[in-house]
Amino acid sequence: MKRILDCGPGDFYHMDGVALLESIRRSEGRTVMCEVLWPSAPLVDGVSNAAVAVAFGADLVLLNMFAGEDLAGIKARLGRPVGVNVEPSPDVAPHRRADPENLQRLSAADFIVVTANPDAEVDAQDMAAAVERTRDVLPDTPVFAGKMHGSGGRGLVEEPELARLAEAADGVLLPAPGTVPGSRETVVAGLVNVARAAGALVVAAVGTSQEGSDADTVRRISLSAKRCGADVLHLGDAGLSGLADPMNVLAASLAIRGRRHTYRRMAMR
Repeated sequence: MKRILDCGPGDFYHMDGVALLESIRRSEGRTVMCEVLWPSAPLVDGVSNAAVAVAFGADLVLLNMFAGEDLAGIKARLGRPVGVNVEPSPDVAPHRRADPENLQRLSAADFIVVTANPDAEVDAQDMAAAVERTRDVLPDTPVFAGKMHGSGGRGLVEEPELARLAEAADGVLLPAPGTVPGSRETVVAGLVNVARAAGALVVAAVGTSQEGSDADTVRRISLSAKRCGADVLHLGDAGLSGLADPMNVLAASLAIRGRRHTYRRMAMR
């Protein structure tokens, strides 16, 4: 079993959900997930935002508000595992919902993230129920769940809520330290321990537009997330035009895994 650090497009093409989760786990906190806002215009003409994220070091690409159809084609062009956000709310557009019809449309996704954008206020119980629906429709697809920010409410879940999500999902999302009010490193580390006790992976999310901050801030957040025990560092889609500042993707990658693994990831096509 290869670490995700060592995997290229050929490895990802043959990788099932169980292998993907294990490859992340074996990389010891050195996995970078970049979120891309699907409706946004490309940051660079002639190149998709997802391709830019991959070029600057993303291991995983997460599509937000994805209204397209050709997930298999997107995966083939990127050569990376591609996931999609869904939300357990009837108030969002159909292509964003965590319902069976939309989930079936996303059957080619390598992973699904059950979360909530700011206009979709949902709680942990809603998310846990959506995880179960996702497993019914896509039983072999890894499912992550949680909020990357306050989603219009408080920023951090309480331990009982997180434990419920961790028992239901393959991985949980938590705001990275320093991204929402009260997200002290000790607090986030305690929540990480709760998730790990339930056997879940942890994604430390930068979803508060700080993915567009200065590089030093991003480096500090990235290292803090790793100290807390996160398996994956997530960089959100609000840094620039639907994508984290590409130089911040590079800065985060260098911080949590050094030049050797960063350059290799950037070069793998």
